Amino acid sequence: MSTLHMENKTENDLHRRGTGSARNGRAATAKTAASIESKTKGPGRSAAGYLRNVPGVDPDMTCREAFDLLKEQPHLPCVVICGEGMRPEGLLMKEAFYRRLTGRFAADLYFRRPVKDFGEKEILALDIHDDPALMIRSALARPESRFYDCVIVTDNGRFTGVLTVLDLMKMSGELQEEAEERRKHTVLENYGHVSGMEKSLSEVEEAANLTLTECLRMKEWTAEGRRRLNEAGESYAEAVALMNRNQEQAERLIEHAGQISALTKGIADLADQSGLLAINASIEAAHAGSQGRGFQIVAAEVRSLASQTRKLAADISKLLESISELAGETGTLTATGVRRIESGAKRLAEGSRIFGELEQATDQVEKTGQSVYRLAQDTAKQAFSVKQELERTLD
Repeated sequence: MSTLHMENKTENDLHRRGTGSARNGRAATAKTAASIESKTKGPGRSAAGYLRNVPGVDPDMTCREAFDLLKEQPHLPCVVICGEGMRPEGLLMKEAFYRRLTGRFAADLYFRRPVKDFGEKEILALDIHDDPALMIRSALARPESRFYDCVIVTDNGRFTGVLTVLDLMKMSGELQEEAEERRKHTVLENYGHVSGMEKSLSEVEEAANLTLTECLRMKEWTAEGRRRLNEAGESYAEAVALMNRNQEQAERLIEHAGQISALTKGIADLADQSGLLAINASIEAAHAGSQGRGFQIVAAEVRSLASQTRKLAADISKLLESISELAGETGTLTATGVRRIESGAKRLAEGSRIFGELEQATDQVEKTGQSVYRLAQDTAKQAFSVKQELERTLD
């Protein structure tokens, strides 16, 4: 029994040291498991690399045989009681088992009894394919009295190995390191994205500023174009008024030409009468003989003047007819020009209206550009702040 007492003393010392820090260890491991659960999904790591090979014993194995087995292999933390198909049914922790055998008559009382009477029935059995973070969380959820019990690992229900608290903490630490690497990788990716976003926002800010400049130039051009259209419209209105006056003057010219034509006809009639009188005077002078010869010469001159007057009157009538025709054509062309100028004036007015709408649209674009510029500036500042936070995170 001296060997049993020595082994039991060593295990009890280890247990007392471990129990003294159990709560601290549980809290630290719980914090690590929570961090792992939040930062990694865990499919890239398995519990297979941490498994300990311990014997799976028959439920009817005697305590003596189990004691000899543990004594021969002192590194074993436990043995697992397995039923049919190597399915775990109980757990025999070496520390608890040694405590049961420390009594004076323990050997006589217990060595012949089966291990199933001493094994822990409330076991934690997890599948080897489970998420390591889930395994750690499940182990931490056990009552404190079972905190240092090994976790039994199965493969499709068949016993394959165990995990000690130390194994779980190692696995938790490595998972935490992986999670930290993922976090740094994610932060670096986000840093790159934020840097790209900051550059894009700077380009947007520059483009918005350029848009505002172009909007101001467009407003100036629009205002200038509208002003010139208005001036052209006023010139068109003056041209219409002038052409209307020209048309009225052409109409009066036709009227005056008619009056002059009537006077010319009267002159022609007087010339005819003068000619007849000159003929009569010539006849009478011929009757008078030598005494009427001088008067006959005067009558011939008068008749010649009457003929010339008729010819001039006819020429004047032709000129008046030509003037009347030209005046009529001028009036017609003037009316056509007036209609075209009025149509052009309407188009100018429509163009001025469109310029006005364009000016309003430019104002709206300018306001939108100002909003985009401000938003780009604010977002760029926020991106810069996020970038600084990410840099501090990486330090």
